[in-house]
Amino acid sequence: MKKLKSIGIAIFVVIFFVSLDGCVVTAPLPQPVQYTNPAWAPEYYQGVRYYYFPDIEAYYDLSNQNFVYLSNGQWTVSYNLPPAYSNFNLYGAYVVGLNVHVYQPWIHNEYYIAHYPRYYYRTIYRDQERDNIRGFNENIRKPFIRTPEAHNHFNEGRRQENDPKTIENARPTDKPVYYGRRVGKPVKVKPQMRENKQVNPAKVKPQTK
Repeated sequence: MKKLKSIGIAIFVVIFFVSLDGCVVTAPLPQPVQYTNPAWAPEYYQGVRYYYFPDIEAYYDLSNQNFVYLSNGQWTVSYNLPPAYSNFNLYGAYVVGLNVHVYQPWIHNEYYIAHYPRYYYRTIYRDQERDNIRGFNENIRKPFIRTPEAHNHFNEGRRQENDPKTIENARPTDKPVYYGRRVGKPVKVKPQMRENKQVNPAKVKPQTK
């Protein structure tokens, strides 16, 4: 009899905790913000806020819908690219979708220049591959594939393709090895590169190039 009673109590305890577990309300996981993607951009990856253009060393902020670039040694914010890049074909440009956790990447511009020097993709992709590759997504470490719609825009502007000869003051194509390391790898987002993070400078290790 005592054995049956003990079994009954054990079953009751199991049922109680199972039912209690079912009543627990878990908070939904925070979802990354989705920004409005411009028409010239590659297919949107949720959470991406910034694009980087290696060929002209400029950024695009999707939250404000504007470009950020260096002008006379100062970072300039504008809805349009500067006159020096008036022939720059946005639909055909190679773009890098930056890590969703980075904030104001131009402050750490030296990292992006080192990882994605001008025209670096010409050294790692063959000509036929480049026709189908729109850029690189740091978040999944894979290229952006050009959509059929983007192919139409790309072909329309093919005569004004973003070649060093068509961009004013453009530097020559960089080698596949830059500052002693191979290019094209995602920039590692350090704590000081995130938004609203209080960082103890003594604990921050400089990122090696």
